[in-house]
Amino acid sequence: VSSKDKKGKKKKGGGQSSTNKKMTPQNAKKAKQQLLERYGGDLNIGTQERIEKYLNSLEPHLKEAAELYKTTTQFDALIAPMTPADRNRLIPPVQFEMATSDRAKLQSLMEEYKLTEIDLHNVFQQATWDASADAKATQADIVGGQMKPELQQRIDKACSFVVDATKTEGAVGKILDVGCGHGSIVKSLVDAGLEEPDMYVGLDLSSEMIKNAVDRYGSARNGRTGKGRVFVADDFLAHDFSVYGNGDSNDIFDGVIFCSALHDLPDMIGSITKAASVLRSSGGKLVVVHAQGAQHVLGQNQANPVMVSRGLPTAKEWSEMLAEHPEWGLTLEHEPADPRSDGDLKCGYLTVLSKI
Repeated sequence: VSSKDKKGKKKKGGGQSSTNKKMTPQNAKKAKQQLLERYGGDLNIGTQERIEKYLNSLEPHLKEAAELYKTTTQFDALIAPMTPADRNRLIPPVQFEMATSDRAKLQSLMEEYKLTEIDLHNVFQQATWDASADAKATQADIVGGQMKPELQQRIDKACSFVVDATKTEGAVGKILDVGCGHGSIVKSLVDAGLEEPDMYVGLDLSSEMIKNAVDRYGSARNGRTGKGRVFVADDFLAHDFSVYGNGDSNDIFDGVIFCSALHDLPDMIGSITKAASVLRSSGGKLVVVHAQGAQHVLGQNQANPVMVSRGLPTAKEWSEMLAEHPEWGLTLEHEPADPRSDGDLKCGYLTVLSKI
């Protein structure tokens, strides 16, 4: 459904995605009931059952390697903050012996089957997000795709940086949404002024998330080109983005955004390197945002180090990384607030980098 502005012209930006509305109480109740039925009556239990089903479907060697990866990662996270004296006092010797044995078994499997830590990290990412995709997408539908107002404002601000990059001199007219999920920020990008559906590429490791994104936002088309949004299920680090570019140029996207996503990726340096490589020179924008803030992500890391291997980069870490990687061609335009700071609490996490 297209909307019109005051002059009677059609509003650009992809039709239905810019007019998401909160469900009526009756429709919301029905959607919640149908969702519960799909998850067996309990979302948490149903999600966990889906995760276990996925893991149990893996080839035996991959399942064993994933279990060992989980065990060793959890153990390493447990002892990391401890002093040597605390480790000796709190961790029984037999537990260290078991961890050493598990690590040796894991290393053997990885060598035999040519597995990497990225592969094993992604097993848990895909299992978790595939299992929760229907629930997260439906819950977003119920509230009209909106977060709490203060959180939504933070997302909208981040999206405006990316969209603005498509309107500057030399723009190629495309943005990349890494870890796009069920299309959770499509509406914010449209509202920020992303003019046509075919200016958007969304990528996520989870095929179920992508299916939900296509169901909700895949039908809109550019009236001139007939093309729509691109949603693809793939590993960001492995995906070939040259298919979205023109010729041999690496200037593929005006903006790349990681919205609540960078901390989920297994290789942060590799992810930033990949993002920088597909950004256009002279004005491309790399945006990293987490509406709930850096401290929230640290809490996720402590609770589940298998899924979230580290926190988001601090301003100091960004400065150090940029100095160590001049090949990125990036400069820090907007520094993030530090974890536990007033800025993090009031504004969440936002980093904006510009391509030289």
